[in-house]
Amino acid sequence: MDIRPIRNKYCRYLKARSPYGLTEGGENPWFLLDEANTICWCVKSVGGTGPDDGLVSPDTCVSGRTCFKQNS
Repeated sequence: MDIRPIRNKYCRYLKARSPYGLTEGGENPWFLLDEANTICWCVKSVGGTGPDDGLVSPDTCVSGRTCFKQNS
């Protein structure tokens, strides 16, 4: 299995937890080893949907959403 960090292209408010532990967004790299069992949430809306009512996931919390916030 090729395990490598995915450099941050996600919203700073996206967080996740997988069977392998807490996966931080922000300025830390992501390790998505098991996407089927990863639970994602938005820190800003405190739930599974973002402030724009769109679903929260690594595939959807990217540039282009109205609630997206790039890391500084």
